[in-house]
Amino acid sequence: MGSDQSSLQAVRLSADAAPRAVPEPAAAAAAGAHSPTGHRFVAALNVDVLRQGVDVIARLTDEQFSTAPAGLAHSGAGAHFRHIFDYYRCFLRDLSSGRIDYDLRDRDPRFESDREHAMGRMRELARDLEAIASGALAVDAQRAIDARMDAVGDAGDGGHWNRTTVQRELRFLVSHTIHHYALIAVLLKVHGVDCGPGFGVAPSTVEYWKQSGV
Repeated sequence: MGSDQSSLQAVRLSADAAPRAVPEPAAAAAAGAHSPTGHRFVAALNVDVLRQGVDVIARLTDEQFSTAPAGLAHSGAGAHFRHIFDYYRCFLRDLSSGRIDYDLRDRDPRFESDREHAMGRMRELARDLEAIASGALAVDAQRAIDARMDAVGDAGDGGHWNRTTVQRELRFLVSHTIHHYALIAVLLKVHGVDCGPGFGVAPSTVEYWKQSGV
């Protein structure tokens, strides 16, 4: 296990023993997370969107969570939440190695049908990312790392690895999660569930709505 993962496990155990409130993004920035573009601020955004997902799952029935609307999609909300979870786990698992392989996913089938299991795993992710947001787990946001996804074969470029940074991947994860939340909101609408106006909407859009009185 890498040093980052060892530190992450220690922080997680501490958080389990003495839970603390998740910082709002603005509060995280004010508490030393640098600016709204800093990695700790972006990590806090990830915490917020993950907990938003947990809140939605808690309101669903098992059928609403796991069943795909007939004729509309092949996957239910649970499958989308599982996909979101897998991407975060890949990021956290591979962070210490510097090579994040989003194609090497667990694809846990239980996650797609067992709401309690899904919520527990997403809360675990939120605690791990809160460690980054609070500074309890120090990371080099501008560290050059490699990442890949949807790589098929090897086209001579080393397996389609792309150069990136920790901060850029944190931003990608927010965007990826919100994209799937928007799809989840449509699926659940068919089941008669309204996820609320801010679910599946980019934080910048929500802030614009607030400022413009929309």
